[in-house]
Amino acid sequence: MAMGAGALALPVAMSEDTWDIAKNLPVINVIGMVVVALLLIAVFVYASYFHDQLRENWWHFLGRVLGIFGVTLIVSSTSLTLVDQAHWLTDFYLAFKQTVVVALPSAFAAAIVDNLS
Repeated sequence: MAMGAGALALPVAMSEDTWDIAKNLPVINVIGMVVVALLLIAVFVYASYFHDQLRENWWHFLGRVLGIFGVTLIVSSTSLTLVDQAHWLTDFYLAFKQTVVVALPSAFAAAIVDNLS
């Protein structure tokens, strides 16, 4: 999972466009990006693993979706911190917005790699 997230997080985290988008992004858009990412991961995980067994494995499904997104957030925030763009102590809100912007495409790569393993 972390390898898939890192494969997209690193190039996206080094893009100045990503940093500029995050600076001007309203909070409703950040929330929307999180919701869209979680929904798309959920659809992918459902189609890949749980298409006939969701009732019996609801907690496992939820854990897999949140785990993929959580790992993606960690990899994305680490990538941004390494390129000195996420200043968590001085501007937490901007660092979080940048992490979400980077995590959106990275989450899909993480879900695909998770499916391969």
